[in-house]
Amino acid sequence: MENLNDDDTYVFEPVVIKLTSYDRRRQELRALQEKRDKLLTHPESQRRIAELDYQIKKAEDRFEKEKKRGTDDSWRRRRDIDDWRSQDGRELRNASRRKVRSKPNEDLSHLTPEQKEQRKRDQRADANFIERQKAKGLAASDIQAGLLLRQQQRENKRLAVAEAENAMARNPAFGIF
Repeated sequence: MENLNDDDTYVFEPVVIKLTSYDRRRQELRALQEKRDKLLTHPESQRRIAELDYQIKKAEDRFEKEKKRGTDDSWRRRRDIDDWRSQDGRELRNASRRKVRSKPNEDLSHLTPEQKEQRKRDQRADANFIERQKAKGLAASDIQAGLLLRQQQRENKRLAVAEAENAMARNPAFGIF
């Protein structure tokens, strides 16, 4: 009898190897040295070889600097903190730095420029609505309820318009004239 809990499918997830500054400097130095070694076979590339020699000297200095930093405990501690801040602790650190709101700003990267402009106009209209309601002397809870109702009506109206345009486009006779 076959075990239904047995899953024979394997998912390959490539491991992302994060290079240290030392590793990056070593790669940079090796790449420059390989370029120079290739150019040594061509006698007409003396000027380029001289440029590479200067770049190699600078790369060796950077490599030595990283080698010294690698043995320094304070640099390693700083690098570990930076790694934590950029990976596992990113959300926690960003949340601890927020003073007014408890959640991050909304991600708008998926919106088109037109949608972003429409969102700005909606925000401005909502802010004006809140100010008008405050001027009337309404309670904050009533203002929030009215704002939610207003936003829902606005969305419903936009969905209806989009649906009507979509229905016209689906009509086989659309655009024949």
